[in-house]
Amino acid sequence: MSAITNFAITPLAFLSGTFYSIAVQPEPFRSFTQINPFFYLIDGFRYGAIGIADSGPGFGLGLSSGVNAVLGWIDWDWLRRGYRLKA
Repeated sequence: MSAITNFAITPLAFLSGTFYSIAVQPEPFRSFTQINPFFYLIDGFRYGAIGIADSGPGFGLGLSSGVNAVLGWIDWDWLRRGYRLKA
């Protein structure tokens, strides 16, 4: 569990513009940030708190809702089929 946090979640959170605007990032990191889902979550939170966003809040809301819908459908399907459940 800590490996996922250390090597996936923490770098994605730091590269998503948590502490700075993504406009100051060099180009390879800025392109990566545009496909990082954490960026849209953090940017939406920033927009709600202070009213400033690096991207459109509507796009971030739609993307986050879409990802949640897909993951929810996968979860529902696994529970319906009993995926890897022990009796």
